Formats: sequence, structure tokens, C-alpha cells
Amino acid sequence: MKTKIIITIILFIFSYYYTNKCINFLKQNDKLMQEIINKQDYYNKDYINAIITNNIIIPGISGKRININKTYNKMKKINKFDESLIIYDYIKPVISITDNYNKVIVSGNSHINKISIILSINDNYLFYLLNNILVNNNVKANILTNSLFNINNTNFINILSSNYSNNIDYCISNTIMINKECFINNKYTILGKYINNYHLTNTKNIINNGSILIYTFNRSNYNDLNIIIKYLKNNNYNIVSINELIKE
Repeated sequence: MKTKIIITIILFIFSYYYTNKCINFLKQNDKLMQEIINKQDYYNKDYINAIITNNIIIPGISGKRININKTYNKMKKINKFDESLIIYDYIKPVISITDNYNKVIVSGNSHINKISIILSINDNYLFYLLNNILVNNNVKANILTNSLFNINNTNFINILSSNYSNNIDYCISNTIMINKECFINNKYTILGKYINNYHLTNTKNIINNGSILIYTFNRSNYNDLNIIIKYLKNNNYNIVSINELIKE
């Protein structure tokens, strides 16, 4: 009886192994599989390491590799190559912001035409004026406020979820020194470029890929934000949240 069981197990293992070998052989000789393999170098991208200079860090960019088998299985359903169906494995940079909470992030990566806007607001009425501009331009910004402003705005959290991004994963600093509380809680310290007046002119003078711009407006010049957004869009800058800007 034991002998029969052992033989059955051996046959099952052999059958499983042989079946997989046959499937892999057929896959490797399938035209679609060959096309995916031949095109992978075009779609694969190497990672870019974060740049560290003393106390400053600029995020890197994750690399990506086509997952050959998963991509093949997905494309096989339509039996043709379709780049929208490619499944990637992402590769973290060797030098990454995720290992360097003791550094200050001063911008996003310059290889990508993304920038972030932070609005310094402690005026309820101004908050809604600027919010309307963001809605009309379909743009999401980050907000810098004090605790009193947050308490006085009963709908503040609800509005944040739609047009503003909350700074739960980072702290905004006005110095090059690391925020120790952020570091202890595994949050990033962000140092942006402050613009308090001549908003459009100063924006033109300092804007680059990856810029983090911190604006202070008042009720008389708040519409400058609308002009700035149009300028940035016309110059092909993609305005994103801080979290997206620094994501590797």
C-alpha cells in the first residue's frame, strides 16, 4: 500500500513538473511571448538615485521592468501586443528618500516636469477665494495653516479631501535644518521657495522642474494664483500634490 502511495506521489510530481515544462516551452516559443521579450528593453527603465548634498536631498525615480509572465498572460486574452496591458515590477532606487528622513527635501526630481504649490493661508475668506480658483483650474494644491484656522473652519477637512492635499506625511520648514519631530515620526521635512509678492515675476525667475512654491496671498491679490496657474500650464508644468511630487 505504501509503495503504491509513493509511486502515485512520484507520478504526480513528475506529471506536474512535465506539464510546467511543456507550458513554459510553449510560452517561450509563442509569437506574442517573443514580441514581449524583444520589446522589453524599450519599456524597461533604470532607477535614478536620490541626490544628497550635505543636509539636502532630492528624490530619485523608481526603475521599472516588465513582468514577462504576468504581461503575457494578460495580453494572451486578446492575443496581441498592447502596451496598455503591460504589467511592471518597480525597482526602488539604491539611494532613496525613504531611507533618509534626516535630510531636507528641497524639490522633486528635475527629470520630470512636475511642480507643487503650497498656499499659506490663515484667512477664512481668502481660503474660499483661492479654493474657487483651484476648482476652476482643476488643480490640487497643498495648504499651510495654523491650528486656529483649522479649528475655525468646520468644513476644512472635507474641502481638503477634494481640492487640497493635507500634509500628513511631511512637515513644511522655512530653514535648511531638519524638523526633529518629523524625523522621529518618519515624516519628510520639506523646504520650498517662498513667494510673498510680485507673484508671477518671481515665479518666472525661479521655476524649474520639481519646484516647490509656497505662496502668500491677500484679498487684493489672490487672483494672481489664477494667472500663475495658467502660466505654469502654458509652459507644460504639471501641478501635483507634494506627495506625488516626491514619490519615487
